[in-house]
Amino acid sequence: MVQLPHVIISCIDWQVRPPAGGLPPAEKGTHNKQLRFNSSLANLLILRGKDVQSADTGGFMDPALYTSWLPPGVASSTWRTPMSFNRYEKSATLVSNSQFLLKPLDGIVGKAWNMFASRAYVHQYTQFGISEEDFLDSFTALEQIIASYTHL
Repeated sequence: MVQLPHVIISCIDWQVRPPAGGLPPAEKGTHNKQLRFNSSLANLLILRGKDVQSADTGGFMDPALYTSWLPPGVASSTWRTPMSFNRYEKSATLVSNSQFLLKPLDGIVGKAWNMFASRAYVHQYTQFGISEEDFLDSFTALEQIIASYTHL
């Protein structure tokens, strides 16, 4: 049984499926808020508890889930153990390196830019040896990460 608050369960779209053949190249490069499918670099599925050896994990092997430049079968791993977790009969954990981080990271960088442009707290950082150039280098690195994940 899923042990999540009802609010979380009601927000999950259980019908989301990768498009047949993956996303077209033109759609992969756009940072579209309406896009409901995230390309992944890698997924790790951890199954614990009773009868996990018989669980069907074939859906995670679908190449449409992953970026096109990864060889098939490389991006997905499944770990299974009969030992239970936290006294649950069965549990599953999915660790995913995907485009899901884009929206929160973009928001964080936007807020940080606004604070930096307003000079908020900058004097406290410079007092301890962090220069404004260090801030700019950090913003550049984060924006490169956002661009790279956008174009998966």
